[in-house]
Amino acid sequence: MGDFESALQAKLARNAELAQERAQAENEMDRLEREAAERAEREEAERRAAARARHGELVDRLTEAAGALKAHSPESFVVRMGWTASGEEFIAKISSRRLTPARSLFIELDREDDEVLVRWHSERGKALELWRLLEVSPELLDELVLQVADQDLWRDSSRPPAFPQA
Repeated sequence: MGDFESALQAKLARNAELAQERAQAENEMDRLEREAAERAEREEAERRAAARARHGELVDRLTEAAGALKAHSPESFVVRMGWTASGEEFIAKISSRRLTPARSLFIELDREDDEVLVRWHSERGKALELWRLLEVSPELLDELVLQVADQDLWRDSSRPPAFPQA
């Protein structure tokens, strides 16, 4: 029986050792999962903060650019801008007046959905583009407003101009 008891003791000791190793491995896995979840939460919070900052930056730039267009040529363009009732989206609509072809540019800066929607509506057709908020630069908004004003761009076109690259 001595050999059996020694072997049994060794097996039971090994089982206890394996159980301890498994418990340590599970604890390590739990720790790594917690750290990954915390890291993901931090990254998401940073992304949301960056999106909020970019949204504010884009609202300011769009307000400035559209306002400048209206100030420089009030007889040629109608500019409407404002926040939706929910306060999540800032919308600008710039329409031509007494220009051929007639055209309008609609821009929606959506903070909550992290999107920028841009739509052309004109006698020459319609076009739609959707970007992520962080992909859009203030310069891109400037280009869009300039496209509305660029009579040479529209005069001989058969469709709305290509959207600037994000």
